[in-house]
Amino acid sequence: MEEDDDYVENSWDYITLCAEPTLFEGLRFAKDLLIANLSLRMLVQYIPLPQIVKHTLSLIIGLLLLYQNIGIAFVWTIGLCVGSYVCIALLSQLTDRWKGFIMSVMIISFLLSCEVYVLNPKMWQQIRGIQMIAAMKIISVAIDLDRNMFKQMLNPLEFGGYVFCPANSILGPWIQFHAYNQYLNVKFLCRRWIKIIVLKLLESLFFLVLSNCIVPWYIDDDTSKWLVAYRDAQSFRMSHYFVSSMSIVSMTSAGFGLTNDCHLDLQVTKPLFIELPRSLVQVVIFWNIPMHQWLKNYVFKPCQTCGQFAAIFLTYVVSSLLHGFNFQFSAVLLSIGTFSYVEYNFRYKVASALEVCCLANPCVKQCEHKYKKNSFLAMFVNTIFSIVTIIHLAYLGVMFEASFAIQESGYSYYHTMNKWENLNYFSHCLAAFMFVIYLMM
Repeated sequence: MEEDDDYVENSWDYITLCAEPTLFEGLRFAKDLLIANLSLRMLVQYIPLPQIVKHTLSLIIGLLLLYQNIGIAFVWTIGLCVGSYVCIALLSQLTDRWKGFIMSVMIISFLLSCEVYVLNPKMWQQIRGIQMIAAMKIISVAIDLDRNMFKQMLNPLEFGGYVFCPANSILGPWIQFHAYNQYLNVKFLCRRWIKIIVLKLLESLFFLVLSNCIVPWYIDDDTSKWLVAYRDAQSFRMSHYFVSSMSIVSMTSAGFGLTNDCHLDLQVTKPLFIELPRSLVQVVIFWNIPMHQWLKNYVFKPCQTCGQFAAIFLTYVVSSLLHGFNFQFSAVLLSIGTFSYVEYNFRYKVASALEVCCLANPCVKQCEHKYKKNSFLAMFVNTIFSIVTIIHLAYLGVMFEASFAIQESGYSYYHTMNKWENLNYFSHCLAAFMFVIYLMM
């Protein structure tokens, strides 16, 4: 009994010692976001300003926030924005089409060149996420111009205000230019706004403590390698939920993602649907909802003429390239694309053969399956697929655990392959087996 008491006491001491500095760093990071975005909201809320002045304020405050967070490295984001605007303006004079495709190729090439030839790994890891968000915004503007969604070419202040908006230039999420422009004009003043910010801030800090302190503690290193893999992958997922929740704090403090009656109209991720997944397909959707929408509207749909599998494959290729020339990200994203494609088609065959509601996405109420979602067979089959998805998440997420030095310089090919080799390439073999069964059915 005394040993058990000592263990509990030592565990509590460990969590306390870990949680205090973790919360301090989380609040210190949130402070800059809150100051910048609350300043923008107060200015556009209480001072009657022309729309172009609002864009200018968004640009200036966004640049100050970037400099506060990444220092002189923010010149690379400025260079990406200025160069892209000049290219889009020139292309608009030369052609009514292909601006989106040309800008996509140029921007991705620029990002890869910076990572491989120009910037040191430490600096690239520092600005990679910021560059990706800026790239998504710029590409969406170019494609929307091709689709005639603008009456005329954006002026430099509109473009700069959108790209550098402090609400989402650091953590995201991506929003379309028209949504950004509309949110600048949202007018509200209510207690619910403050309540949303506080609750989302507490939620983000909760996930941060889970990621850094709780999850690494509750499973020991000397247990089963699959439990360790699940622990490391879950720790990574919790850090993603922290970033997603903090991005909502950033957005709502600027008044973005809110309706005129002060209701939150923004979701970035759904942790419950990821931790207790129905399918890998739904995990892909709910991992980052705004990015999923961007990939669907600006990559998948334009590529559908090439065929379903080609469109899915190209979507994951573009996603991996936006994340950088990184074998780890590319291997994980392309594996997710392959696994989810196999799972989607395999479950369709199973649902047809057994007449059971077990598709990757939930069936509609009027589906023609004999065994509905509440039947024992449907719950049993969907539980099996959920367990398979949890195994996939542990397998795919395990390599994101590494020492701080490796995270800072980037993950290598050997790091990724060693992690999967330790798990006997189980998920890849399982996906291949499911694909063979699918072909035979």
